[in-house]
Amino acid sequence: MNTSLLAGPILRRATPNRVCVWFATVELINLTLQIISKDGKVLGESTQNNYCRLGQNLFVYLLQARCNDPTQTYPVDAFLYYRLIDAVTDTPLDLSALTYDKSTPYPKFFIPDALQQLLHGSCRKPHGGENSPDALSYADSLLESTHDDLTKRPAVLLMTGDQIYADDVPISVLAMLKEKAAALIGRPELLPYDKDAKGLTIYQDSQNIPLHGRKSFLKEYKSGFTSDESENHLMSFGEFATMYIYVFGNTQNWQPAEKWALLAQQFIADTKESKKAEQAFINQQAAVDKFQSTLPNVRRLLANIPTYMIFDDHDVTDDWNITNDWYDGVRSSALGRRIVANALASYWAFQGWGNDPDNFDKDLQLTISQYLLDAANSPEINERYDLHTWKYRGWGFSVPTSPPIIAVDSRTQRMPTTNSYLPVLLDRYARDWLRVEWAKLKTGQNISADTCPIFITTTPVLGFSVLERVQKAAYWLVEVLEGFQYVKYFEWFIGKEAYLTKKIIGLADVEAWSSNKPSFLTLMNCLSEDMQIKQCVFLSGDVHYSFSAMGRYIYEQGTDALLSISKFLLKKLPQ
Repeated sequence: MNTSLLAGPILRRATPNRVCVWFATVELINLTLQIISKDGKVLGESTQNNYCRLGQNLFVYLLQARCNDPTQTYPVDAFLYYRLIDAVTDTPLDLSALTYDKSTPYPKFFIPDALQQLLHGSCRKPHGGENSPDALSYADSLLESTHDDLTKRPAVLLMTGDQIYADDVPISVLAMLKEKAAALIGRPELLPYDKDAKGLTIYQDSQNIPLHGRKSFLKEYKSGFTSDESENHLMSFGEFATMYIYVFGNTQNWQPAEKWALLAQQFIADTKESKKAEQAFINQQAAVDKFQSTLPNVRRLLANIPTYMIFDDHDVTDDWNITNDWYDGVRSSALGRRIVANALASYWAFQGWGNDPDNFDKDLQLTISQYLLDAANSPEINERYDLHTWKYRGWGFSVPTSPPIIAVDSRTQRMPTTNSYLPVLLDRYARDWLRVEWAKLKTGQNISADTCPIFITTTPVLGFSVLERVQKAAYWLVEVLEGFQYVKYFEWFIGKEAYLTKKIIGLADVEAWSSNKPSFLTLMNCLSEDMQIKQCVFLSGDVHYSFSAMGRYIYEQGTDALLSISKFLLKKLPQ
């Protein structure tokens, strides 16, 4: 039975009311999730085999187990275990390789009464570590050394964006993903990219888009993407799905090519592009090998700690929705629109679903599954898929821990502005959503005026002030330059309005909260005025260094907000 597993099991949402376990398989199977106490008593089990079929040979499952006694909840601050029972043979899957405690064959976790220790990280790129192991393997080592000590063991893992780099994939990894995607999806994945003389859509099979040649394809057919590292950009749903399967533990031990000769036949010999691809392979391979070696540790970690995930831009593509024009350009491109839809559908299946299953209705699941199983490439099904994934608004979530956690989606809920190319990171609906989540958390939970909730905000709210001053100065300078007539003539001549402004926004990544005053004020006023929160913690990713900052926010009617940074700590870390 274990040979059916592609990824997982991954422990996802775990509260006193419910425990969720996610996994992916190559075939339809019937498993029951059981939550057991230390003495072996079955406290709860799943009653439905919740799954979604995403290809001919790809199924994802999210099993949810509530207490068998509906008047009871799972105990807090006590070790719990879970097992997956084959409903046909009534035997448990062998998960012994995923345990820290060798006295039991089952993964172990606990539900905290109050959060004392947690793990937090972002920006996970297979070839980004150079000579350093994947940082999640360090988390595995930490859990191994603290697994039996409730005072030291982290209670949850918060992955706060860029769990994959869809736009920047090692060439050897993409070659492997293309092969695996074809087998799992089981049909050609056709990407719309152009129109013929009659105005009919022209499609390209993603399998036929060459390695290390995707940046030019994206540019030629006006995808609107702006990533500088998109030579091996993920495009099809199958490629996104197999990327998640690989980085979530590589259960089937997929092997990227270790020698260039195994990939060279995919290029015309002695061409310029082939030489570029070979050099990229050489530059990436040592890091990919190191990443590959740590994946069993990552799989064990994810099996033993409740894990929550929210996207940032690289889960889709670099600069995702960074400006109003970026959104409009990609949204109006058939190719760009479909790739973003594929990214969002895979995010739902491999990340979002497990955060809080109640956030997702059957309609979204049906839309995604129907598209992926549609061998006829129906225009109506295609349109539904693009529209539904783009317009879905339920990606953020909250967790009723103590203190509570709220993950904010500031990527798909941005509000266009008329006087700036920078959008406000939260529109009015997102602001209302925050208030609703806070009201839900306060219902039936002891939240006082002194509660200090944790907000996941992907990009920093209180950023590294030195860098942000440089960003603001660059943005101010380019706004000044835009006022000169010669600059206006130049931009008119090349047919690109506000070219310099858009360029500097992309180059400097001007999208941290405090770099965007309307966004910063929207968030701060929502928290302080609407939600009456006196203190909170922001956890953010995006930047490739770590720091902590403490700030005080004072707002007076009719005046600007004052933000005082009272503490600052910066420690350079490997990417």
